[in-house]
Amino acid sequence: MITVFLSTLFIVTFFTYCYYILFQYQRPLLIKSHQLLLLTAHPDDECMFFGPTLTYLQSFSNKTRVHVLCLSTGNADGLGNIRKKELVRSCQKFDISSTHVKSLDHSELQDGMKNNWSPSLIAGIVADYVKKHKIDTIITFDDQGVSGHVNHGAAFYGAKEYTQNHPSGAKLYKLKTISLLRKYIGLVDLIIMAAQDWIRNKSMISHGQSSSFGSPNITFVSPPIGYLQAHKAMRQHQSQLVWFRWLYVTFSRYMFINELEMV
Repeated sequence: MITVFLSTLFIVTFFTYCYYILFQYQRPLLIKSHQLLLLTAHPDDECMFFGPTLTYLQSFSNKTRVHVLCLSTGNADGLGNIRKKELVRSCQKFDISSTHVKSLDHSELQDGMKNNWSPSLIAGIVADYVKKHKIDTIITFDDQGVSGHVNHGAAFYGAKEYTQNHPSGAKLYKLKTISLLRKYIGLVDLIIMAAQDWIRNKSMISHGQSSSFGSPNITFVSPPIGYLQAHKAMRQHQSQLVWFRWLYVTFSRYMFINELEMV
């Protein structure tokens, strides 16, 4: 019985994965941006959480110039200088120029679960970067920060405050946080996503509304080569490759799936 269940689960997951990949290739460009800013909290966030987004932009959006602004050097263990260099090497695996990668070492933006960062400070930093580089789109965490890290949430609140202060400025997308169980079931989560999409679309159609496929929210699903690319980027963060991070890159759905919601 268990063998039948696992075989069925594998087959359903495989075909659901193929559907999302093919659907993604057939859709028009999902993010139309000339200068896009990925706002992160620590070196390695870009590949641990945003890999599917970066691989999509590299593959489909050759007119988009991607910038990565990391709000700290991740110096909680005294490895800040090493992690800055690892960040640059990781971003290069996504074809992001080193000149467009910046990590900050601000006294009030130090890595740590007990370090509460000021949204106003972050908003000001973002405003300066947006103005200097003519950024039209920002992507960052949501208020839960995927892992619950307070620094991740602060990045969102800072970016949100920026958009509130500059309503005609850059668009803001946040990376959706999902439950702990779904977070570590990898591609199997696509079955749950497909069921949710079907229920949502059916409900909208029954109420005379258009399908949610016209939604400003975006889903990126990495093909196998995209997953391997994010895996290669993660391997540039040698100082962080402890055993539980290997488990993360193997099982986390964020290595395969990104759901972005417009703020």
